[in-house]
Amino acid sequence: MSELTELHREGSGTPIVLLHGLNGSWRIWRPVFPLLSKNHEVIALTMAGHRGGTAIPAGPVSIGALADDMEARLDAAGIKRAHLVGNSLGGWLSLELAQRGRGLSVVAFAPAGCWTKPRDLARVGRLLRLARSSNRPFVHRLTKRPGVRKAMFRQAMDRADLIPMEDMTAMFEDLAECTILDGLLQNLATTGSLASMTIPDDCPVRLVWPMKDRTIPWERYGVPYTKLLPKVDLVRLTGAGHVPIYDNPELVARTVLEFTDKAEAGAAA
Repeated sequence: MSELTELHREGSGTPIVLLHGLNGSWRIWRPVFPLLSKNHEVIALTMAGHRGGTAIPAGPVSIGALADDMEARLDAAGIKRAHLVGNSLGGWLSLELAQRGRGLSVVAFAPAGCWTKPRDLARVGRLLRLARSSNRPFVHRLTKRPGVRKAMFRQAMDRADLIPMEDMTAMFEDLAECTILDGLLQNLATTGSLASMTIPDDCPVRLVWPMKDRTIPWERYGVPYTKLLPKVDLVRLTGAGHVPIYDNPELVARTVLEFTDKAEAGAAA
């Protein structure tokens, strides 16, 4: 296994914090680093319970516990407030951090945390456990073929064939060392879908939902967010799946930067 630092940091300017999804690490954001770091200091961190992140005890895991750990990590990195960008579980975490006053703005790509019926949570749990079971040597060999990668990871990405094999290997490494899946699902089964969310007025929020999200489709998992955040800036991302970063890094970066620019202009005014 390759070594993994606890965070990645590059560029200069107002900080952007990048938060990955479940089973991943900060490395999932690598395609957008050069695009975002032209305007900002980019800090990508790995969540607790993931490879390179803080170890977390076995048992139920809440978003609050993940946010507590991330706040401590941000403090250690000297970051009081930043533009928060997250995908899936990282999107939910970015919104939780914003509630705590840590956000200059939020861009949440298909954030987890909302669903309409218990069977919706059960469905996601099955998909995540299936992903974990795919971490086997023969699957690794199959994914050396771009067409196989595209078909195999269709649930999460639209163009997995665009992922370099080195990055694919890193994803399998991250998947192997994610320890919080069962604990997180345990907690969600008890707490249920998000019922409320209060973001400070000085932290604008953009909700981005990929048109080809087959993991948590918009109608079942995204619409409830618009009820929690009625003033949210909503974008439907074309040509991208649940994890859109490799599908179209230029579009992902542009979607972030146009919103951070707008937030900074509004704060200056």
